[in-house]
Amino acid sequence: MEQGQAYFLQGRFAEAAAEFDAAYGIHPFSAFLFNAGVAYETGGDLTHAVDYFERYVRVETNASERAEVEARIATLRTRIQEHEAQLARERAEREAAEAAGREPPPPVETTEATPTAPSAQVVDQLLSLVAVESEPEGATVTITNASGTVATGPAPLTQTLEHGAYHIVIEHPDYNRFERDFDVQPGVLNRLFLNLSQGEFLGYVRVLSDPPGAGVIIDDREHGARGQTPFEGPLQAGHHRVWIERQGYDAVEREFDIAVGDEVRVDVDLERVSYGRLRVVGNLRGARILIDGIQVGAVPWEGQVEGGTHIVRVEHDNMKAWESTVEVARGQLRPIRVRLRPAMGRGGAIAAGVIGGLFLGGAIGMSIYVNDLYAELDRARTAGTLQADDERLQVGYWMSIGQWVAYGVAGLGAALSLFYAFYDDLPPSEGTVLDPRDWTVLPMFSPGGSSSGDVFGLTLSGVL
Repeated sequence: MEQGQAYFLQGRFAEAAAEFDAAYGIHPFSAFLFNAGVAYETGGDLTHAVDYFERYVRVETNASERAEVEARIATLRTRIQEHEAQLARERAEREAAEAAGREPPPPVETTEATPTAPSAQVVDQLLSLVAVESEPEGATVTITNASGTVATGPAPLTQTLEHGAYHIVIEHPDYNRFERDFDVQPGVLNRLFLNLSQGEFLGYVRVLSDPPGAGVIIDDREHGARGQTPFEGPLQAGHHRVWIERQGYDAVEREFDIAVGDEVRVDVDLERVSYGRLRVVGNLRGARILIDGIQVGAVPWEGQVEGGTHIVRVEHDNMKAWESTVEVARGQLRPIRVRLRPAMGRGGAIAAGVIGGLFLGGAIGMSIYVNDLYAELDRARTAGTLQADDERLQVGYWMSIGQWVAYGVAGLGAALSLFYAFYDDLPPSEGTVLDPRDWTVLPMFSPGGSSSGDVFGLTLSGVL
């Protein structure tokens, strides 16, 4: 009922009506039907509004406002008929214009209203509920206002009320009498629990959090959570302490006092913790994981990381490393899937470099030998002792050619070595950084099969 009221105040009338209808499915209180009708009418859905108002008068046969609701239904039906007639006229005019080759008239405005926050007068139309329970059952409940008695009967008693000021009296022949004043706001469920059997009165606590789903611990942490937000239930009068805890958020502690018959509402906005978590899986188990240059583990890995931007690197011997900048959200899990691919082998570069080096050494040796030989031949020529058929001339000729051939092979080896050192026709390693998600039981992909395969098996990580 409170969620329906919240949607109603936001102008989300169809959602408000759906919440009221869902509440009626749990507890068949006629106020839910009436409030759904008001929501539909305010949102412009007159047909559904008529349906819910008619259900209300069928259920609430003795409602004091029955005549007003029936008159409201009649007015809505008239508006629906007028709108349908207007649509029929428009359709006929459009067909006539098309038949005559004229431009059809503009369409008539619908009765659908643009959702906006309702006025205070509209909000005041919502009915409220008062639910009174006692232990033992059967205590006499009397509710009055300035006009007199509006409801009386044995507990448990549920009564639809308009907003305003009321007074309640609960009496049992064997227990103390209880009475108090209370106010009813539009569209609110007021619940009162009294534990008469133990001679003590109870209050009622309601704990809500944003986001919902937080555990609620009351007074004793060792006993664990009593439930999850939104949480509600009876509580002995006195001083209490409550803890609201949710994975990924800082715990919140509140203290409050609750009086007999009072309802205490604890609202908290949870803030995410300063850190998040990273989960890294991949196709190569044991690959090293580095965050901001520091190794933190090996694939598969999951761990706590301070919220913010980090550089994540995954590497393995003889494989191409993967690196990326990753934003770690506070209080959330960021999954990463990595596929490492083989690195290009450098054996060819090394072999070409070695061969080129050997030929370079040979070329240098031959150059030294040829220079010495030519110097010797020059001295012989100067002395007039050099013969035309001297075999040293042939040796020098072929050694000179050989040295340049060796230099050429050495240069080719150097070029091939550089080519093989920098050329890479294999694809790079890949990584997928998935959207952050809340800490919960989530599917975790971990490697299966061979270490070089691209197979991911489905497992489950535990609740963190």
